[in-house]
Amino acid sequence: MSTSTVAGRLIELCKEGKFLDAQHELYDADIVSIDPDGSKTVGSANMNAKEQEFLSKIEKFHSIGWSEPLIAGSYFTVILKLDIEFKNIGRKSNEEVCVYQVRNGKVVFEQFFRDL
Repeated sequence: MSTSTVAGRLIELCKEGKFLDAQHELYDADIVSIDPDGSKTVGSANMNAKEQEFLSKIEKFHSIGWSEPLIAGSYFTVILKLDIEFKNIGRKSNEEVCVYQVRNGKVVFEQFFRDL
């Protein structure tokens, strides 16, 4: 799959709330992910565990949206806007820049940027 195709499919699955399906289908086994705080996760099994933990903390999605992807070679970026309610924390809204790299039809790298 091309970078554009991967980007479109990732956004499609995420819009349907199929975050774990997106990882299983589109992420390389050796994916590297960097969160806004600089913490790094390596490997699809670790990514899956991290995503499951994140999702388990959510009480309700009030809104979630993605911009159209911008493609540059093997990279694409989208703006993600979240308005979610966390268990025991409350409602939080933020927006972040998400950068992905695609190689051989799979996401091999992702990094997220937002104000902390």
